[in-house]
Amino acid sequence: MPHPLATLDGLAPDDFLGQLAALRSTRDQFDRDIREYLAYAREFTRPRPYTLAELAEAAGMSISGVRTAYTPADLDAVARALGRAPRRQ
Repeated sequence: MPHPLATLDGLAPDDFLGQLAALRSTRDQFDRDIREYLAYAREFTRPRPYTLAELAEAAGMSISGVRTAYTPADLDAVARALGRAPRRQ
């Protein structure tokens, strides 16, 4: 299978920019998914959360990066998906 860049030569500018925007959209979705996984692992698992070190290694992040990666909106999204509140509530 050819490398994806091999198909770029000869693309019209709008087609190229469209493909680049699609890649960005995919990346943004992966970023959202990772934040929600981290929120789940830290706030919804029982009887205890995954450790910051475990998650940092699995996600390729620093411990402080994991600690601050997810937001209240990410917690809300996980709570809605699971149909329950985080452990601390």
